[in-house]
Amino acid sequence: MEMDPLNDKQTGLLFGSFCSDALSLGVHWIYDPNELEKKYGRVSHYKLPGPDSYHPHKQAGDQGHVGDQSLCLLNFLIKEKAWNPSKFMEDWLGMWPNYNHYVDGATKTTLANVQNQTDKTQGGSNSAEIAGPARIAPLIIFLSNSSEEEVVRASVEQTMLTHRSKEAEESAIFLAKSGYQLIHGANLLNTLNETAPEWALKKANSVLSENTVDAITKLGPACSISSALPSVLYLAIKYGNDIETAFIENAMAGGDNCARGLALGILLGAANGLSSIPRHWVENLNSRAFLHKLITCNLW
Repeated sequence: MEMDPLNDKQTGLLFGSFCSDALSLGVHWIYDPNELEKKYGRVSHYKLPGPDSYHPHKQAGDQGHVGDQSLCLLNFLIKEKAWNPSKFMEDWLGMWPNYNHYVDGATKTTLANVQNQTDKTQGGSNSAEIAGPARIAPLIIFLSNSSEEEVVRASVEQTMLTHRSKEAEESAIFLAKSGYQLIHGANLLNTLNETAPEWALKKANSVLSENTVDAITKLGPACSISSALPSVLYLAIKYGNDIETAFIENAMAGGDNCARGLALGILLGAANGLSSIPRHWVENLNSRAFLHKLITCNLW
């Protein structure tokens, strides 16, 4: 359907985050890029995770375990039509008893911590992994007609529920500010230069002449923000107006490509809009109906 530029960017941010995550799911946490390419070829469509993967019960087009938490956030916003960290924490805690997929360390620590907390919002782990801030696409969209300050506050609140580190907070602030500004028409490179942590930009720019596999191998393909955030910035700067190549290159670099993808999709989806995302990725995304429900019920 026809969209005005604002709606295209809002929808692009949401679908960009979830599509990039889903594209990486089938090759998630393979740390040898040569092995990845030899076994799977170039990852240009959603792939079924293997029985020996971290996601043996997932289907092609599903979200990873962090993407599932982002879906939990999305469904909470559809249901409540408001952001409330205490109420959302109840939903987040409720997703785990019957969850039949991979559970990460930050989640396990948070679940253990909250047993001793009266205020369940204060039990987050001290994790400095990108997963916590990478989940915020639904929140940015839901609050995109509010102020930038409100988007940042809510994004930090969401992140700190499970990732109570300075690195996670800094990354949440960056993704919230950049996503909000890009939705509202800001230039991608200018926004990254103005909002990204200086240390991460410096690391990204230091490998900009390298191909993606070599660059992310040098920066580090793992989950930690110290590696993942510069890698996301590298991909966003190098392939800024080419979402298809950016998302594929992210998947092919291996490691924690799913969490990187959630963050990368926020930036490039907001910068380029839904119209820039390959149609087959949108149509074959298994969470597509839920994403459209947030869009149609709460925004326009």
